[in-house]
Amino acid sequence: MSASEEFELKRKLGIESWKNLSKDKFLTFVSEMPNMSKEVTLKVIDQFPDFKSFVLDSLGQVEDQAANALATNWKSQKKVHKAFAEQREILRRELDREGLTSEDRFLILKMLAETIDKEAAKDSEHKAFSYKLVTTVASITVAGMAAGFAILGGKSKIGGGEAD
Repeated sequence: MSASEEFELKRKLGIESWKNLSKDKFLTFVSEMPNMSKEVTLKVIDQFPDFKSFVLDSLGQVEDQAANALATNWKSQKKVHKAFAEQREILRRELDREGLTSEDRFLILKMLAETIDKEAAKDSEHKAFSYKLVTTVASITVAGMAAGFAILGGKSKIGGGEAD
């Protein structure tokens, strides 16, 4: 990466100096690391007083955001499950009504089965969301750490000491 490429990366990140690189922009920086020369990467990393802490803090922030997203999604799921439970209860009461024909009962049972299927689909959707979120955070964590350490090749100060 030439000086002009370094300038372009700073522009893309919206910073004037590498010292202005925020934690939320750090992940964008990490994603650009494979496109940068080792020399430029080391130059940038050397400008961070404590690169290791910066990496860990940034990744901790991503993990916190993911945990909040999971909690919010779970709250929504609980509301959905409660609504489905209420719908099933209404259908059960309908089945108990006097004077229903076989066709009426069949229709109510069909509606009950549809409700159960829809709830199962919502549950699967929640599990897929949770799995995707967890794997994304894990991937970001691994990629960030691996990219940083692989590109450094043990020749930069990480956490204040020389890497071996």
